Amino acid sequence: MKARTEATLELTAAQRYFYDVNGYVLLKGIFSPAECQRFIDLANQMDADDTCTYKHDGYPKTPTQTVLSRCSWYHPHLLETAHHPVLLPIIEDVVGGEVRLEEHQFLINYPAEELIQATHVRDEGWHRGTAPNFGSFEAAGHYHCMFSKAFIYLTDNGPGEGTWVMPGSHRMDTPAKTVREFMDDTLVRQLESHAGDVLILSETLIHAGPRLKAGASPRYSLVYGYTAPFMQTWRRYDPPADLLERVTPQQQRLLTGELRYGFRRGQF
Repeated sequence: MKARTEATLELTAAQRYFYDVNGYVLLKGIFSPAECQRFIDLANQMDADDTCTYKHDGYPKTPTQTVLSRCSWYHPHLLETAHHPVLLPIIEDVVGGEVRLEEHQFLINYPAEELIQATHVRDEGWHRGTAPNFGSFEAAGHYHCMFSKAFIYLTDNGPGEGTWVMPGSHRMDTPAKTVREFMDDTLVRQLESHAGDVLILSETLIHAGPRLKAGASPRYSLVYGYTAPFMQTWRRYDPPADLLERVTPQQQRLLTGELRYGFRRGQF
C-alpha cells in the first residue's frame, strides 16, 4: 500500500476494499525516522523506570519479549499519539463509530539465544482477540470489527521478522486452534515493513508475532487497541482517577468510552 499524506484522513477506496477482503491493511510511512526514535527512547525510558509499577502487570518479561503495558498512562506524548489525526479516523471507520482506547503498549521482541530450527508454519503463535460472529458486523457494504488495532512499527521488519497474518480469516468463525490443524504456507503470509509503517488489524483476524532468530536486532513496536465504547474494559485497564483529572476532555472521552451506547449515531 502506498504512502499517505498527513492530510489524508481516510482509507482510499483500494485500501478499504483490501481491508474488507483481508482483515488488515498496511499503511506506509505514517511516522518519520525521528518520530520512531522518540518512541523507542520512551520505550527504553519506561522499561528502565522502576517507579512505573503497572508496566508488567499481567505481562511478565520473557527472554524473547518485553511488554510495556498501559504506556499511554506513562507519558503525555503516548496518549496524544492515540489521537493521531491520520490513524484515529481510520480506526473509527473500521470499528464502525466512536471508539474507546482499550490496549496501549510497547512490544519489544528479542532474538532467541540459540538458532531457531525451521518449523511448520502452523507452529507459530496463531491467535485472535475476538470471534467474528460477535466481534464484527457489516454495514453499507463494509466490514467492521469492534476490536481493532493500530500496530506502529518502530524498527524495520525484514524477511522472517514481520507479523504473520491469515488473510480472510476475519470473516471465518473457525477457531484458530482448528485452523492450525490444516494450515499451510498457502493460507498465510508474513508482512515485511519499515519503521514508520502502521498495520491496521482486525482482531477477528488470525495472526501471530514473529520469532526472531539469533543475531537479529530487537524489534520495537507500539500498539494501540480500540474498541466500541460499550465494550467492557479489560481487567487492570480502567484509567486511574488522577490521570483523568489532568487530561483534556477529548482524551478523557477516549479513555473512558463515555459515549457508551451512542456507538453508531442515528442507528437507534
